[in-house]
Amino acid sequence: MKNSFFFLALVLGTTAFAQTDTTHRKGGEWTKWDAAISLQAEAHHSTRKDALRNTANTYVVGTVQNKYVEIGGRYEHLTQPLPGHEAERGHGLAHLYAKVRRSGWGEITLGDFYEQLGSGIAFRAYEDRALGIDNAVRGGRIVIMPFRGLTLKGLAGQQRLHFDRNGKIFQSQRGYVGATDAEYRFEMSGQQFSLGATMVGWHEEQTPIKRFENGVLKRFRQPENHGIWAARLGYTGGKADVYFEHATKTANPNAANFYTLRSGQVQMLTFSYADRGWGVMLGARRSDNFDNHSLRTETGNDQRINHLPPFAPEQSYTLAALHPYATQPQSEWAWQAEGRYLLKRGTALGGRYGARLKVSAAYVNALDRATTSQEAYTHGRRPSYFGHGEKLFHDFTFEVSKKISASYSFTALYSHQDYNQRAIEGHADNGNHVKSHIFVYDGKHRLNKKITLRTELQYLHSKQADGNWLYGMAELSVAPYLVFSVSDQWNSSRSNRHYPMLSVAGTYKAHRLQLGVGKTREGINCSGGVCRLMPATEGAYLSYTLNF
Repeated sequence: MKNSFFFLALVLGTTAFAQTDTTHRKGGEWTKWDAAISLQAEAHHSTRKDALRNTANTYVVGTVQNKYVEIGGRYEHLTQPLPGHEAERGHGLAHLYAKVRRSGWGEITLGDFYEQLGSGIAFRAYEDRALGIDNAVRGGRIVIMPFRGLTLKGLAGQQRLHFDRNGKIFQSQRGYVGATDAEYRFEMSGQQFSLGATMVGWHEEQTPIKRFENGVLKRFRQPENHGIWAARLGYTGGKADVYFEHATKTANPNAANFYTLRSGQVQMLTFSYADRGWGVMLGARRSDNFDNHSLRTETGNDQRINHLPPFAPEQSYTLAALHPYATQPQSEWAWQAEGRYLLKRGTALGGRYGARLKVSAAYVNALDRATTSQEAYTHGRRPSYFGHGEKLFHDFTFEVSKKISASYSFTALYSHQDYNQRAIEGHADNGNHVKSHIFVYDGKHRLNKKITLRTELQYLHSKQADGNWLYGMAELSVAPYLVFSVSDQWNSSRSNRHYPMLSVAGTYKAHRLQLGVGKTREGINCSGGVCRLMPATEGAYLSYTLNF
């Protein structure tokens, strides 16, 4: 309890310090305060006999700020969390901070904060409630802009792990993380350049691990201090963009790499070019032994130090996203390409309203050799740089969007996917690779000025995993308040199971309420290449959001 009061005093003290200059300023810069409150509540009433009857996740966020000061906090109530979020159980003031800022100079934050340095491959602290991710840092953060174009950042603290602090400022059984970053942006002959460098370090006490060596049981000693160094270069010139980033880390034995004493690295290069009516994007990334957590025994999404941007497309349609790819930071060569083209109006193919074409491809291989349990507690063996191992995933998608008349437009999509279920999930059903052909139709009918009907028809054909799937959805929107939808996902070849869903959503001013009834299948939910398994559910679903 004393620690809690100390932490609150620290935050409020920052605010008091920032306000000491109030009497010396004119105008309403200090006296004009803006306040905002948001509420997000999701509840589920289950009709399954093997599940909790009632579960809910509730988040309340509040901020007050003026031009120079911002104070904010978030209360979370997850005493009986939604299915798939059991690890997040708890309640309390999970996020509290105070920030002092001045335009053109920088800012100081004390408390809980999020941050991304560069693309995130060296350090990223962020929140994704759908995936149960919140690795916010509790401590201090400073941003300084000494002159135009140069930004310096420094931070230190401890990452969040659900509610394990039990009301204390820090959890004494876990380690701490710190980072510094410098970025310089400048312009030359109309071309924009950026140069950046990042250094990240974290400390963790020894984990009691014993191993047999020559028939003798010995203690395995691990490094307590770890580091990541990264450098990046960006270029923007008219129609082209280029970005490159390299990061390397010190030896960091952990559960993800079988406690091998080997360094790791990642390189990422992207290129894009856009002109009137068309554009292309190309990218490549190689990652080797780069799954980093501030808790060495962690292998999931908690306590992540960094984040590798996804190189596989994030499909938005239900069946196209049935087997999403999770980034494999330990061993991956990833390639991606995308092209867009606008068929002009009045041409033979474009017709009266024109059309949009999109082609994307992603291909991901493991490195030519992966770290195995046979190399545990050793320095391991480094794979060759350009060597490729087994295929992990590929996706080829073609999409066309066209407006037929003033009241009707559609999108048609075809996707071919090859998903290495054995390598990614650790098991396989009817073959290691799930190969799928996916067809999607998405039509939008504007019935009048206020009413719009949207329909989806999807089909997935596969000889592996669960076989063939069908999906249909109809959504009726009554602007600006109501949306009604009905859908069904049907496994037509193996289980013959249906997963129907009926929902209605209403929006009025700052309020949004949604009620649904039906079933959801067990599956993998992904965002940004980070995934988690979500259980099957059945019953009623209620969601309410408020922003004012």
